[in-house]
Amino acid sequence: MKKIVSLLLVLFLATGLLSFAAAEEKPLVGISVPYNPTGWVAAVEWAAKATADRLGLNYMMTVSNSEAEQADALDVFIQQECDYVVLFPFNDTLATAAQRVIDAGIVLVNYDRTLTGLDPETYYYVAGDNRQMGVMGADYIAEKTGGKGKVVIVSIPAYGAIFAERVQGFRDTVEEKYPDLEILEEYGAENGSPEVGLALMTDILTANPEIDAVYSTDDEMSIGLIQAIVESGRMGQIKAITGGGGAQKYFPLMDEYKDQMWVSSQTYDPYMMITCLEIVDQLIKGEEVPMRTIVPPSNLDYTNYQEWLDSKGITPDAPY
Repeated sequence: MKKIVSLLLVLFLATGLLSFAAAEEKPLVGISVPYNPTGWVAAVEWAAKATADRLGLNYMMTVSNSEAEQADALDVFIQQECDYVVLFPFNDTLATAAQRVIDAGIVLVNYDRTLTGLDPETYYYVAGDNRQMGVMGADYIAEKTGGKGKVVIVSIPAYGAIFAERVQGFRDTVEEKYPDLEILEEYGAENGSPEVGLALMTDILTANPEIDAVYSTDDEMSIGLIQAIVESGRMGQIKAITGGGGAQKYFPLMDEYKDQMWVSSQTYDPYMMITCLEIVDQLIKGEEVPMRTIVPPSNLDYTNYQEWLDSKGITPDAPY
């Protein structure tokens, strides 16, 4: 009996060592995401881990609370001799740390936010078409206001160039196509939380007694903006509001206020992070992948958001 137990133990240890060796032979993938102040970022984190597990990647993952902490995490990936790094940067300031990753000979896949100053031919990039989100937002507001009226812009400058691209797409389209739409002012929120949106929109409404539409760059922020509009009693005066991100908790407001205000989102979704990990998997297998993958946005309101959710396979239990 003891011989059988000993034999089983030897086999178990041998199997364990073989499994460990197999894991060690797999390329190491570092995944870096920022701390999630909003559901969109939380969904990116969820999608990254779920996809890495599904693909059987050998990976380490970090969640950072600041730009400096994320830069340190990238240095750790270099020290750990990662073969691939998937980066969802806090903002453009991560470019210097990302360059160190590239200089170390590590394949970099950057997600969503830009890395200003880096040669785009030196890393892979997956993102939505942010400028087109702004173009769509301008067209939507013009349609719902009859192409005239007073508009305020609410964005999140701290999130980097992608939000500036949305605003620029909106401004350029208004200037080119809708001369009777007057942009009153552009306001910057410190982040995309509904609470910040509520406080900011309360001030905006006080400063602007006449507003016909709101160009907002973020769904979750728009939840707070809408709450402020409701509490001010100006629901109905403001004809349309936009968003971005694809937040499930935002969509019910499209139904709730459809008789008083057009609530919309010009969006791509956080689950595009899946594409980043699939690109890594393809590269590991020696397959060719384009350097840039840009996903076009969708224009959503109460008439089609459920169809979009169904087409993406986004169910109510998803984290965003």
